[in-house]
Amino acid sequence: MITIWIIFALLTGVAVFSVLWPLSRTPREQDPRELDVAFYKAQTAEIDRDASRGLIGAEEAGTAKTEAARRLMAAAQRDSSGASQSSPWAARLVAIAALVFVPIVAVGLYGRIGQPGLRDLPLAARLNGPAENMDLATAVAKIERHLAEAPNDGRGYAVLAPTYMRMGRPDDAVRAYAKVIELLGPSAERYAGLGEAQVYAASGVVTADAKRSFDQALALDANSARGLFYLGLAAEQDGDKAKALDQWRKLVAISPPDAPWLPTVKTKIASLSGETSPEASAPQAQGEGGGQEKMAAAIQAMPDDQRQAVIHRMVDGLAERLKGNGADLEGWLRLVRAYQVLNEPDKAKDALAGARRNFAADADAKKRLDDLAHELGLEG
Repeated sequence: MITIWIIFALLTGVAVFSVLWPLSRTPREQDPRELDVAFYKAQTAEIDRDASRGLIGAEEAGTAKTEAARRLMAAAQRDSSGASQSSPWAARLVAIAALVFVPIVAVGLYGRIGQPGLRDLPLAARLNGPAENMDLATAVAKIERHLAEAPNDGRGYAVLAPTYMRMGRPDDAVRAYAKVIELLGPSAERYAGLGEAQVYAASGVVTADAKRSFDQALALDANSARGLFYLGLAAEQDGDKAKALDQWRKLVAISPPDAPWLPTVKTKIASLSGETSPEASAPQAQGEGGGQEKMAAAIQAMPDDQRQAVIHRMVDGLAERLKGNGADLEGWLRLVRAYQVLNEPDKAKDALAGARRNFAADADAKKRLDDLAHELGLEG
């Protein structure tokens, strides 16, 4: 409490000093008579120039000079009789008012509309408040503080891990899931959660670490839905359509009829196999299911700067994958479009050139690439 009053006193002192400083400096005042004399000299010089050029006669020049001299004398009389010297008392009164009234008004106003006796509310007090009054960020901060004091509480990490995912913090979710497995032991659900967080952290790419996590999930539960789905996605990303279809068909076989991820999986199967599916033209997800739909929702909920960073990471991940597997025509088409949407035409042209090199012997693929180039204005 004392600290806040010290701060107020310092701020008041700065405000008063800013008023007194210019008042303490005596400005140099120019004698008005100096201006009159200078004006008289300039006027007579102008008269002489007009006379030398023949614009006025000698008699007119003399008359004009006499009139100018008369005005100079009249101005000098006014300055000596009517002008009042500026008094230093005016500056002193202003200084006294600044020293006395500014602090009084400031303290009085704060005492009337402020709450001097109100204690501050530090983070610790907010964290100790009722749980029903906390927002999500405060609740997470409370759990994080608890885990800093009790780092072996696996239940705290189990609460944080999925919460981090909802908040768009996949890197933190990866660390939290790893701690859950370390402290509470492995389970198919925990390994599936870790793998999904690793996929989100890699901007949608099923990395080698994520594959190992999903393999562990399936080793503990052969019917792990997330394990089957993401390993199928990994196979699709690697260009292994047969393996992707095998994983997803297993998932369809073990899923209940109302499973929310079924429309997405069936649509992917139809896309890879060329089969027709009722879900192929329907919305891909109803409810919370579907890994890609959940990912899109999480990305959309992020702030603009974070969302743009994630999108760039996803595009970079796709480009890196295509370097190792250039036979994915759909991937090349998505990459070219993505760079164009991100307003990076040079990268779009480079991606287009890379796709053409990989499909130089495929007439149909070359036609689709040419059509895309024409559509996006990347020709030439």
